[in-house]
Amino acid sequence: MVTGATGNLGHSVVRAFLERGAHVAAPVRNESKAAELRNAVDELAGTIDDPHLITEIADIADQPAMGAFVEKVMRAWGRLDILANLAGGFATGSALDAQGIDALWKQNVRTTIATTAACVRPMRARGYGRIVSVGAISGLKARKGSAGYAMAKGALIRWTEALADELKGEGITVNVVLPSTIDHPTNRAAMPKADPKTWVSPAELASVIVYLCSEEASGVTGAAIPVTART
Repeated sequence: MVTGATGNLGHSVVRAFLERGAHVAAPVRNESKAAELRNAVDELAGTIDDPHLITEIADIADQPAMGAFVEKVMRAWGRLDILANLAGGFATGSALDAQGIDALWKQNVRTTIATTAACVRPMRARGYGRIVSVGAISGLKARKGSAGYAMAKGALIRWTEALADELKGEGITVNVVLPSTIDHPTNRAAMPKADPKTWVSPAELASVIVYLCSEEASGVTGAAIPVTART
């Protein structure tokens, strides 16, 4: 399962999984963006009779809704091995803006917890799973204007450590990647004077996520891994 699959990073991560033979389920908020995703990976998405990509409208902050989505995935494919938590939100604001901080918490933390709680159940039943969330390097050090975002991404680091310890010995690994600025159109538009050559490309970050979801990465859990490219 990949949340945030229709976003700037999502297309690269979904394609990377499909290219390696995985089947991908993507809960989405917008059907037109889901159609764009399916068109972007058309040659890899499978057929109506044998779909390799499933998209469906679902609220990733609602655990019962995600539980229902997971049940559909299980009926379709019989297993759920991987969860990539890409969904989140970014905004700047004062460290005194409680409303803004609360909104960023819901976008970045609540969605991750609700989705993961729904996905862990079949992973535990099978004794195997890979969970990778996308944090941010600012989760390690906040700056002026980034309090809400840095708090939320910092919380994902501590949550990852706690969940990894909770699931220790059950065949399920839990990790978080900490990218610096990701090179995509939204960031280029927001920072026209910056040099995107120093930024992390979606493909670079997708490669790290896919590796952490592999069997070869079984020895890595509870880790917060910076992915800062050339910054």
